[in-house]
Amino acid sequence: MSRIILHVDLNKFFVRCEEIKNPYIIGKPVVVGGDGRKGIVSTCSYEARKYGIHSGMPTFQAKMLCKDLIIIGGDYNYYELMSKEFINYVKKRVDKIEQISIDECYCDITETYRCLKNKDIIAFLHDFQTGLYEQTKLNCSIGVAATKFLAKMGSDYKKPNGITIIRKKDIPNIIFPLKIGSYYGIGKKTAPKLEQLGYETIGELYYGLKNNDEKLQNFFGVMREEIIDQLEGRSSDDVSSDYDTAKSIGNTRTLEHDSDEKDYIRRFYLKLVNNVIGEFLKEDLLTKTIQITYKSAEHEDFGFKSKTISKSFDTYTKDRNFIEKEALKLFDKTYNGQKIRLIGFTLKNLVDKHDVTVQMTFEDYQMHEQENKTQLLINELNREYNKNLFMRLSDLKEKKNEN
Repeated sequence: MSRIILHVDLNKFFVRCEEIKNPYIIGKPVVVGGDGRKGIVSTCSYEARKYGIHSGMPTFQAKMLCKDLIIIGGDYNYYELMSKEFINYVKKRVDKIEQISIDECYCDITETYRCLKNKDIIAFLHDFQTGLYEQTKLNCSIGVAATKFLAKMGSDYKKPNGITIIRKKDIPNIIFPLKIGSYYGIGKKTAPKLEQLGYETIGELYYGLKNNDEKLQNFFGVMREEIIDQLEGRSSDDVSSDYDTAKSIGNTRTLEHDSDEKDYIRRFYLKLVNNVIGEFLKEDLLTKTIQITYKSAEHEDFGFKSKTISKSFDTYTKDRNFIEKEALKLFDKTYNGQKIRLIGFTLKNLVDKHDVTVQMTFEDYQMHEQENKTQLLINELNREYNKNLFMRLSDLKEKKNEN
């Protein structure tokens, strides 16, 4: 039996969060983003989109397109809380969830739906949407399919508040007529190149690949088979849930706007690091490896290029300050000034703290014992003189460095 995969996508998430706080702006042209010389539109209301405004557009251009435009700087702490409410709601209703950004996730509802004893899936999904709105006031569009790719294409097909089921037999009627730029994974720079080659729709692209068109062979190379699999409904249906296992704890977040400003990215990353560490500290776990992920804002021929770098420690740890310090050192060492759209941080090689035993060699033990004897002697001398006159040389150097 095929899996039943959902892609749940919150509609105009940042704007909707602002509407919940301030109902006055409902139905008005609104953008969330910066309002300076370098300001960028992070997201916008459907009313603003009617003027040609879109995410990633410089704010000054958006203001030229709509004189009554409402610009909101954005409350990203609030958005993070609303995202958690969204995910908590979904976790209670599905078997598996894979969060892929602040406002979207994949779900595997195969077992959930089987337990409903053939209940109409449309009714189930309407209940899902209604429950989400009643609990959080957020709206979502849902794609349903046997693969993650088709589910994602489905959630984009009808917005806002759409529900689209795409079975294998539906692909020619639903997916093939779409413009090439609608293909999930084909970037804004790649779509025009394909159009210049004569491929304006996804269906034309599919048949060109199936017929071994030499131009497409040269263009996609080894990606050819993956695209064909996606468009024939044979791609991944694996919803990888961080809640299934404690092998890693991490998160990735899309920046408020594509950026190569190191200070801004570093602040954004530090907040992400602290959120991940906060989740980690709730568990009786130790970690030995940290990992940072970058996703470039520059489009490759197919999708965005990602880079992942890891660093392992000599021993397991649960020290917040140490982990944060090492995470920032890893960022400073690996960020190369490239414009990025997403950054992630993960703690890996997790073990239960009760399973970790510190194994001292005889040499370590002797050193440890000698240090204790030295400290006991220092304490005794300080008590005798009733002053902190004595300390180890290493402690003196450390104190000097702190000052």
